[in-house]
Amino acid sequence: MLKRTMLAKSLLLAFSGTVVVSGGTAFAQTTPTPTGELQRVEVTGSRIKRIDAETASPVQVITRDQIDRSGAKSVSELLTSVPASNTGSFNENAVASFTPGAGGVSLRGLGAQATLILINGRRVAPFGFASGGQTTFVDVNSIPIEVIERVEILLDGASAIYGSDAIGGVVNLILRRDYAGVQISGDLGTSSESDANRRTISLTAGKGSMASDGYNIFANLSHTGQDSVSANRRELTQSADFRRYGLLDLRSSYAYPGNLYVPTGATGGAFIAPVAGCTPLNEPGAATNGRCIYQATDHQDVIAKTSRDSLFVAGTVDLGRGFELFSDAVISRTKYAAESPSYSSSTYYSTGTLNNTYIVLPVGHPNNPSATDEVGIRYRFADVPHMTEVQSDTQRAVFGVRNRDFAGWDVESGFLYSHSNTKVITTGLLNDSVLFDGVLDPDTGKARNTFTFGNPAANDAGLMGRLYPTLRDTGTTSTSSLDARGSRELFQLPAGPLQVALGAEVRREKYLSTPDPLTASGALSVLGASSSEGSRTISALYAELSVPILKNLEASIAGRYDHYSDFGSTTNPKFGLKYKVLPNLALRATYAEGFRAPAITETTQTPSSGFYSGIRDPQLCPTPDPANANCDLSLQTFFGSNPNLKPERSKSMTAGIVFDPTDDLSIALDFYKIKRRNEIAGIDPDYLLAHEADYPGYVVRKADGTIDYLNLQYTNLGSTRIWGFDIDIKGRFNLGELGKLTVNAAYDQLPHYYVANVKDAPELDYAGTYQQPKERWKLGFALDRGPWAANLTFNYTGGFLRAFTPSDLSCPYDEAGTNRPELCSVKSWLTTDVYLGYKGFKNWDLGLTIRNLTNRAAPLDERQVTRYTAFNSQFHNQLGRYVTVGAKYTF
Repeated sequence: MLKRTMLAKSLLLAFSGTVVVSGGTAFAQTTPTPTGELQRVEVTGSRIKRIDAETASPVQVITRDQIDRSGAKSVSELLTSVPASNTGSFNENAVASFTPGAGGVSLRGLGAQATLILINGRRVAPFGFASGGQTTFVDVNSIPIEVIERVEILLDGASAIYGSDAIGGVVNLILRRDYAGVQISGDLGTSSESDANRRTISLTAGKGSMASDGYNIFANLSHTGQDSVSANRRELTQSADFRRYGLLDLRSSYAYPGNLYVPTGATGGAFIAPVAGCTPLNEPGAATNGRCIYQATDHQDVIAKTSRDSLFVAGTVDLGRGFELFSDAVISRTKYAAESPSYSSSTYYSTGTLNNTYIVLPVGHPNNPSATDEVGIRYRFADVPHMTEVQSDTQRAVFGVRNRDFAGWDVESGFLYSHSNTKVITTGLLNDSVLFDGVLDPDTGKARNTFTFGNPAANDAGLMGRLYPTLRDTGTTSTSSLDARGSRELFQLPAGPLQVALGAEVRREKYLSTPDPLTASGALSVLGASSSEGSRTISALYAELSVPILKNLEASIAGRYDHYSDFGSTTNPKFGLKYKVLPNLALRATYAEGFRAPAITETTQTPSSGFYSGIRDPQLCPTPDPANANCDLSLQTFFGSNPNLKPERSKSMTAGIVFDPTDDLSIALDFYKIKRRNEIAGIDPDYLLAHEADYPGYVVRKADGTIDYLNLQYTNLGSTRIWGFDIDIKGRFNLGELGKLTVNAAYDQLPHYYVANVKDAPELDYAGTYQQPKERWKLGFALDRGPWAANLTFNYTGGFLRAFTPSDLSCPYDEAGTNRPELCSVKSWLTTDVYLGYKGFKNWDLGLTIRNLTNRAAPLDERQVTRYTAFNSQFHNQLGRYVTVGAKYTF
């Protein structure tokens, strides 16, 4: 890891003399007017329109051309590759997720709830289900990537401008606004394993010119389809026998249609034979040799089957006297389907009244071959595959009017309505009451002779339907707002114009999450559920000043007042300085205070339950011991809402330097520091167990002293304090006959991530622990020559420890109980992407993208082995080398 760190820094230094900041300067935003004058534009992080697009805050820009050349086909795929995106991001392929099919972005590693997502500077309704069952977030995958003109990423706090959630930063998706003509595009993608096939088609049509016709209207219709990939299709997880990595053989004798044993003890006695219809394992030396096995990697998708359809319409009409009427609307539907392993009799029976992990088959049962003796069956309830299907429908519309010179003001007012409706359908899980009554005899606890295992067609269809119910959860959210804002130059100061921006907003938020009645009733022990229902009204006023102190020194001051109908009011300021030491050298710094309002789910949610795994009980396991069951517990935990929650608060600072040695070269170095306090959470279980006496009633123990469950309520608890730095470089040079070369480099270092789980607790540095890489970087080269275009991009994510906490020194053990230090960390990952484009044919634009050119497998993540994926989907993927060919035709 050290060698690659030094390589990254060496590459950045090597190209600092030839390359310009993607974050330091937003060149694409400043465009000339028809008269040749530069037009004032609004930059993310400020409401004041200006010619100089560079503010005191660091902003990174991803252009449409960069999106096309990246090969990304979803917004989460695009944004999670940004180096500043760290722990807390997730995508549709996250296993065991509370939010299946959705994607969230976490700037600075502070969580998706601390990153504000905007479309054209306005909010988006959140996903219908809460991340981690707790906090709401915007599903960025609901936004079709085909209609995005550019992405602006503000790497600074911005609650003084935008309000809640803008703690770690802001992602502003700027949609296409003005298009005339007809264009059709499409692409086909496949992996080097000839799977994960993806198809995209997009049609764009527009008419009118604002300059000559006084109007423009255009629409885009797009479709993307992605095939699923099962874990057994990749070398890393081709088999659930992980002994090849020095780990356990996770192939299970709790199989389908099952194995027969002598019914003695809690787990059964001697093995008898597999159930008829099964091909037994023929592998001498394996613990399950001769048995029917269930291999969970055959039933775990690492890439989900998805499809996205969207319609985007935008229009602008000149009303005369400088007024323009504008509108845009997006309607999209996302579908998702993924298979997960089915549960076994061990799961249900070890927690049931029988306290056995097998099912007793009486004499005369169809699956019992003995005419005289009872037998036990180890069984996998896979009559119906365990599937999760999601359909998410989103609609968003904005109607507004603007005037760029109304009595000296640049004004705009708009009405927004954004709505999300998500349905989650789950199949393949058992209704416990039907299992322990319809399948078993409630008096004896033994299987009924009328039920056949492994042959659902032989059973009563009504019983099978009740045993394997189809569960339907729904989540509906909406955000509506009315805003008005304006900016202008107030008057001239000796150093330049004093500029001001003023704005007001009224917003209504609604949230309704409803689980299936069966799940809500607790009828399924393997699936927890909670519901939330609430609404609130937010009103806000904000102001911003740009004050030229000296010719080369500018100060910015912003403040916002928000009033929430549920918790009250909050006021947040922001200050910035930009000092041009030389015409090509600038210093910049900001200080901002921010907040995150308690999510409606956190204040109205019904009690829910989940499980924490890998927990050590310090009372019964003073030191780690693989032979002690109390050293590795999976504990049921009950969570609940708290209507008295207060907002999370933050203070952030940035300080940086921007150096432009030439017009085509800029280098930016920015340091950042953020502290967030009053964090809303349930107490960390490790901390709670270490301080159990301080929190009576939170840890519930059985009569024998072992832990029964944890009882946690959302509370304003501890704090997080981080600091790090970014290096952003972007440069362009003319190579003569060879063409024009553009070099982009972005490096993010997060060396410290201090966490205090409760107020006044000592801080622990989590940087480098599980899912907390200290560094990420991206280095790209683009060469354009005539009709040809080529890109070469390197993507690097640093490694991180297996340890969840800084004090966790546990490492995996093999079957012999030997410590495996080589598996104590998840290794770093470096991938290479290439792009080749050609525009030499009239009206055609052809492209070839190869992602992960060297076919680098995702690094092994031992903590994900028991989920049968063995890799971390937050930073890595199992696609391998992926080839996409695309074409675009303009009529």
